[in-house]
Amino acid sequence: MPERSASTLLSRALHLRCPRCGEDRLFIGWFRMHERCSGCQLKYERSPGYFLGSTYINYGLTSLTMSAAYLILHFGYKVPKEWLAPPLAAYCVLWPLFWFRYARSLFLAFDCYFDDPDLNSDEESSDSEI
Repeated sequence: MPERSASTLLSRALHLRCPRCGEDRLFIGWFRMHERCSGCQLKYERSPGYFLGSTYINYGLTSLTMSAAYLILHFGYKVPKEWLAPPLAAYCVLWPLFWFRYARSLFLAFDCYFDDPDLNSDEESSDSEI
């Protein structure tokens, strides 16, 4: 069984690699994922809507970093809020697009850490939903 320590899974997620084996890339382009890992055959999207959890990671990181930037710049460096609104609004649109792949990769790594995909074959999970 491949190693599944938290640090290994985090490293694989940040390198956008398969969380189970670390061999295959998760994404074909910026927004399109492979269906399975070519090395270990892990199916990335287990069911429709599987990656909904990744939106929480993306939203949480965006709101946290944007809020921190606002507080630091406005209260720490006394930048007027009128000057901060346009760049922070642009940040709230552009950052989630950049972070999309990493949010999905982290969600997949968290899922592999807490719910071992070796225990559930793809056939069993699809039969149980019928």
